[in-house]
Amino acid sequence: TPVSLELGGKSPVIVDQTADLKVAARRIAFGKCINSGQTCVEPDYLLIQEKVRDRFIECYKEALAEFFPDGSGEKSSLAVSEMHSQMCRIISEKHYLKKKALLEGQSAAVGGGFDDETRFIEPTLLIDVDPASPVMQEEIFAPILPVITFKEIGEAIAFVQSREKPLALYLFTTDPKVEQRVLSSCSFGGGCINDTIIHLATPYMGFGGVGNSGMGQYHGKLSFDTFTHYRSIVKKAYTPDLAMRYMPYTDSKLGLIKKFLK
Repeated sequence: TPVSLELGGKSPVIVDQTADLKVAARRIAFGKCINSGQTCVEPDYLLIQEKVRDRFIECYKEALAEFFPDGSGEKSSLAVSEMHSQMCRIISEKHYLKKKALLEGQSAAVGGGFDDETRFIEPTLLIDVDPASPVMQEEIFAPILPVITFKEIGEAIAFVQSREKPLALYLFTTDPKVEQRVLSSCSFGGGCINDTIIHLATPYMGFGGVGNSGMGQYHGKLSFDTFTHYRSIVKKAYTPDLAMRYMPYTDSKLGLIKKFLK
């Protein structure tokens, strides 16, 4: 039985030094906060060029302050009460406890708070994350974003290549050479350049994974194609009926075939 599987995986975000950090932070925060990070293509971890990490963190704080204003017009602090009113909760108690455990022993540059009673976890940026830590082993599915720095884009590419193929990949850059290098080097289901998540919203592009993140594609016409068996039919006229196709095969027939193939 043919199957089409959309699975999952740790979808990386790569931000290099040429990116518009303010816009990148806003769009990454959007992708991470929507449905409290409980989407199959949520930005799962961030690979960012070392020299722009600290500035990005500030931009991420500003983005969250814009998303969740405290009512006073101030954007210097996160309005946790507004987050409580606008963000959905973690899907179940079991999932909440598993996600909360990922914060243990980590350093949060943004957020890090949680509320057991309502299964609420703040949008969180974790810094100085060990790639071997639990938060980097499985798809997070929560508003927690681990941050890992790199010096040169090749390091980020090698990191993505060393792991299972993700369902999505997001790249923020204004350098066309970096864009081409990442797209030609990394295998993933689909993604965005300078945005997150929105690629799955269009019915004109196929959506699906590759390798561990799935097989087959759907959306729009591709959904029809995926679940359709196309029959191949040849309808042939009775003439001409070329003798060279039939046995016995002789040198003269071989000579005719070679002339046709020239």
